[in-house]
Amino acid sequence: MNIRKLARPAAALLTAAALMAGIPELRMEAQAAFPEYLKSVTYFGDAWPINYWGTEDDNMGANFARIKADGFNSIILVIPWREFQPGDMGNMYNEAAFAKLDQVMKCADDHGLMVTLRIGYCWDYSGEASLPERYAGVVQDGSNDRKMWIDYCKTIYDRVSDYGNFQGGFITWEDFWDYTSNMDRDLTRALSIRLASRCGYQDYLKAHYSLEEVGAVYGKTFQDYSEIWIPERKRPEAKLFFEFYDSFLNKLLSESQEVFPGLSMEVRSDGDPIYQLDGSYTYYSHSATYPCADAEYAALMYSVSLGQQNMGDHISAEKALASMQNSMNGLVEKSGKKYFMEQFLYMDSTEAFSYNTQIEESQVADYVKNAAPILKDTTCGYGLWVYRNYVNDCVYNGQFALGLTGWDTTGKVEKTEHDGSKAVTLEKDSVLSQNVHGRLGQRDKIHVKFWAAPKNGAAKVTFQIGDAKKLVQVTKAGNYECSIPWQENYNLSITTDRSVTLDNIKMYTHEQYGRIYDTDGNEQDLAAAFRELNAALDQTQTSEAVPAADSSK
Repeated sequence: MNIRKLARPAAALLTAAALMAGIPELRMEAQAAFPEYLKSVTYFGDAWPINYWGTEDDNMGANFARIKADGFNSIILVIPWREFQPGDMGNMYNEAAFAKLDQVMKCADDHGLMVTLRIGYCWDYSGEASLPERYAGVVQDGSNDRKMWIDYCKTIYDRVSDYGNFQGGFITWEDFWDYTSNMDRDLTRALSIRLASRCGYQDYLKAHYSLEEVGAVYGKTFQDYSEIWIPERKRPEAKLFFEFYDSFLNKLLSESQEVFPGLSMEVRSDGDPIYQLDGSYTYYSHSATYPCADAEYAALMYSVSLGQQNMGDHISAEKALASMQNSMNGLVEKSGKKYFMEQFLYMDSTEAFSYNTQIEESQVADYVKNAAPILKDTTCGYGLWVYRNYVNDCVYNGQFALGLTGWDTTGKVEKTEHDGSKAVTLEKDSVLSQNVHGRLGQRDKIHVKFWAAPKNGAAKVTFQIGDAKKLVQVTKAGNYECSIPWQENYNLSITTDRSVTLDNIKMYTHEQYGRIYDTDGNEQDLAAAFRELNAALDQTQTSEAVPAADSSK
């Protein structure tokens, strides 16, 4: 199954001409250009999605060659909204980001890799616009933020649609979920009512429920819809707000598809608890979003933890596979179409989700290698989020791909190069600094890695992070690292006692593991398992029908 909804104009014209002319060679070439099953890697070089677009990615070609050699045929690119459209006026775009996008599209094409875009990503370090305000504004019909979003979708599509390796794109429910945090805030009733009016919640209820029906759920008699407020999350009426929000997501997707044909959405596969007044609860399913409007497929983040106890426990590969088959059958039944499992979370080292159920460490490879029949039955492709381990680097433009953008300087700090890579030279008593506070979650230590080369003998480079200082002796060109205890205010400042060239500065507290390649690109224990999975997916034939979900489990 090809997940591409519509061919790009050039490809469509080529295929149509070939068919009309009866030229089988051209027809076969056009069809063969698109893989029947996508095996994808979310790509962000040696950075991570939040700051990838401000990097040079010097090893892009080698990275793509390795991805291809491992049996993958596509990459997923995360396209942050604010990175590409940083201003609050819809016609303000970041041409440097688009130039980088062009570079990636071309290089991927050169290496025989298709490209799928995840658009709307709401975490990045670029731009002045307030992301919470933007995403709150998108919920409102006719708002400037909604118009900006549509223009962003259109602009992205227009810029990539002529590339022969452009596969399509998707948005994700989680990028737009923050507005539901109003259910948890200690709002005054008057403010909650204003927010319910502004976002369209009151209009939704008016179109779908009588006042008596709404009042019965809220446990209150309403005289007019204008009296209704956003419910608290642990109240029975939360169900109504989730219904409204699902309708918003469906509408946003449909509007976005008008300018980005075939756009899909990563849907929320887990439910939200709906609490009753006696403390009991049931689960609300977001299945109303699963069909994804006109998209040919639905997108999905699938985790081993789906449907499990999630008490810090471990399960066997056999149990995980059985659960995966049952869960995916049920999801396909509800959507009526297959899924692009763009995040196949066979494991998750995210500390915030350390309580999630995991597969026994020694059996993860068995799980991966034996997932092919389930994936082929229920999906039209899968993707990995952590193909290469990464750190939560809080530095923007740490490779100086954008010159000194994002940095503050005092004294003599000049742009330079080393071995064809952009860098900066920091002279004695000069200062290179960046406001990074608020970008890191608290951990025991803050780690720093960087490349440095002294110009006239050994240099003493001092990193000040908050109130702490760390001196690093730079004796020759190479990579260096240091750590300091956690600081509440960890803004970064760098000085030196003599001229030194700096590059690839990273500052982080956590490393995300995938057990495929480490942060330096060295192969780890699961790389062979994924090569085996990819080979099996090339051989496995899709079954004619997907069995119905077993509702008794």
